[in-house]
Amino acid sequence: MSYRGDGSGRGIAEAFHDFLTGAAKLLLYAGLFVGLASVGFLIYTAMVFGGGSTGASEAQALSNIDLFQKLMISGLLGAGIGSAFLFWGEELLGAIQVILAGILYFMPLILSSAGVQADNKVVQAALGTIQTGGAAFGVLAICVLVFDIANRMVTRVKQGSKADQIKLGKGIKEEADRQNVFLGKCWQLPFCRKFVREKCPIYHARRTCWREQVGCMCEEQVIRGAMENKAIPKDVVAAAKFIPQNNKLTVVQKRERCKQCVIYNEHQKHKYRAALPAVIVFFIAFYAVCRGFLLSATEGIIQSMNSLVGRLTFSQNPKGPGAVVAEPFQEMLLICVMIILMTYALKLLEYLIFKLKI
Repeated sequence: MSYRGDGSGRGIAEAFHDFLTGAAKLLLYAGLFVGLASVGFLIYTAMVFGGGSTGASEAQALSNIDLFQKLMISGLLGAGIGSAFLFWGEELLGAIQVILAGILYFMPLILSSAGVQADNKVVQAALGTIQTGGAAFGVLAICVLVFDIANRMVTRVKQGSKADQIKLGKGIKEEADRQNVFLGKCWQLPFCRKFVREKCPIYHARRTCWREQVGCMCEEQVIRGAMENKAIPKDVVAAAKFIPQNNKLTVVQKRERCKQCVIYNEHQKHKYRAALPAVIVFFIAFYAVCRGFLLSATEGIIQSMNSLVGRLTFSQNPKGPGAVVAEPFQEMLLICVMIILMTYALKLLEYLIFKLKI
């Protein structure tokens, strides 16, 4: 009865997952079609009305723009949610979404190079609508980045390196008398086996296996010494002389052994836990201390962009350096940029600790 119940539960879970996958694919493909088709219509409208006199009705064009704005935003958000579900965990997911949002947001500047002039309400409305869609999609992209890095942080803190990267000590259970000293030595971590530790020269010398590049998970002499009950001096200096020296392997080969060791992986988890809050605190402190300078720089960039885009696309009277930029908008843009930078800094930290194993 229990087996059938478990099988039924798994069947329901798999069916529900298949349903969600199908719904995500529908959102992705339909959203891309609707969103990009709407963007295409808006670009076409801007080019038609930006090319001089036209017999088309401005009122009808503005009505169509309002309709396609709703379709574009709905389509882009649907495609973003669908792609996030289908490709969750992919390294480039967030980056691709942010790039696409940036392209849409700066589409007026791109179209200006093609000769589109925003000298009437229709063109301004069409280009402004594309920017709005880019901003909405950008918010979603940032949310995906934040949730992705949060999920990665939780996984790395709990598991460390992926299971397929662990070959030495893979599947070994934590000791019953486990200890887990934060940033401790190898013999202070959960996978150090008591019967080996008592006869381990590294333990009695108060050193670490990753510094000596030999240990109980990778070096036969250490295991043999424990199994043969080989006596090791309790004195730190004397015990150090009993640490095996494997001259058959190069330093690089020994380093690779460390990277594949379950004990060293535990050490890397501790390093990640120590560095993770430091990176987050650094960005928060940097923002707090340099907020005034960063806001001024952001305002300068926005004014420069407004002036450039205004001259080329949006207005015959472009905003100059003296134009006032709303401070809430500056703050929001700056926070978004800081979140993106912090997210990729955390991804870099993850890469350095769990990929390069430094």
